[in-house]
Amino acid sequence: MDRALRHIALAAILLFSLNSCEKEERTYYTGTGKEPLYASFEALLDIRNEPPQSIQQSGTIYLQDTLFFLLEQRKGIHVFSLRDSLNTIGLTFFKIPAITDFTISGNILYADSWKDLVVIDISNLYAIQVSSRVPDVINPPLYPPEYDGFFECVDESKGAVVGWREASLKEAKCSTF
Repeated sequence: MDRALRHIALAAILLFSLNSCEKEERTYYTGTGKEPLYASFEALLDIRNEPPQSIQQSGTIYLQDTLFFLLEQRKGIHVFSLRDSLNTIGLTFFKIPAITDFTISGNILYADSWKDLVVIDISNLYAIQVSSRVPDVINPPLYPPEYDGFFECVDESKGAVVGWREASLKEAKCSTF
């Protein structure tokens, strides 16, 4: 009897595992959703100063003495002077592709750039210098932030995601739900 139970249990396990190997039929979404915007991995190396720019999608803020740093999601950091509280002046913009967060310690700025940690010397605000880059230490989100719906799955072979846009999707496989 013990042997018969083992055969039945083995047959049930085999039947279950064969059943789980069947490919699940799934319908994909076709319609309006989001698609990623990519930058080449070489473009991530283009970290530099640019003239002050308009703010479009702000994020992290940092105050250091009379300097105010404001993140521009996936683009860089705005730098303002607060020396005269009635007259805020835009000083420069640090272009840092695919940035989503940063912090500052003294004259060193630490920022993410897609999957890399970038260390930048900001002792001269108008001539920033990349001190080092530590590759593949960040796990960026592979979905559109603050979005609920279908989107085109990220294809990391196309580069780093630097934004998302509305698009007509065909057989989208990814969603936020």
